[in-house]
Amino acid sequence: MQLKGLSPAIGAVGTETSQRFLASAYDSVEAVLENLSKIREIRRAQGTGDIRGRLPPNEEDLLRAAVVFTGAGLDSVLKRLIRDTLPLLLEMNDQSHKKFEAFAASQIGTGEIADTGALARYLTSASPRDRLIEDYIYSLTGSSLQSADEVQKAAGALGIDDSELRQRIGGLRALFVARNEISHELDLQQTERQGDRTRRTRSIAPTKALCHEGLEVGQLIINAVASKLAG
Repeated sequence: MQLKGLSPAIGAVGTETSQRFLASAYDSVEAVLENLSKIREIRRAQGTGDIRGRLPPNEEDLLRAAVVFTGAGLDSVLKRLIRDTLPLLLEMNDQSHKKFEAFAASQIGTGEIADTGALARYLTSASPRDRLIEDYIYSLTGSSLQSADEVQKAAGALGIDDSELRQRIGGLRALFVARNEISHELDLQQTERQGDRTRRTRSIAPTKALCHEGLEVGQLIINAVASKLAG
């Protein structure tokens, strides 16, 4: 295995699909890293280059793919988890419900100014509460969750108040910085001197650590929600 295993999954009704998504993301990242390992083994056997030191561009690209797959996997896992479990959590978790109340208040208006259009839309719905929940879920899942702050917001909506887990979510900033540098900039950087590399350096051990932590945090979030649903 190229990646360490994740924490054991805690099963609960509502988390099955997000757990499956996480397993698929893990397998995809593992496969990319396994391909990298095989390429390096071939290069070593053929004696076509020193495998020590900085990786050649094609091998660094596999590390970049692993980072992007990790970010995309975590995004999919959290969105699925929110869609499948948030309506259940609103019935049993005070923190989740308070976040929902704050969202409802923001939709209807602020202070003494009411949004009459929003009020009319909700009041004329067959179920105003269901309509609000739909809008709340869309506000949490309508765009990519590709920053530590966005994952923190999702965790708060899911009622996760464990300080250690919230600290680990904050620690994902390095993963998302790397993901955004790769996805939006292709790791290209301004060169200062002749001979400087035009792309950022990616190395194996730090990249594996980033990917594993991103996937592990995804598992811990699923487990935290599963524990709340199980009562």
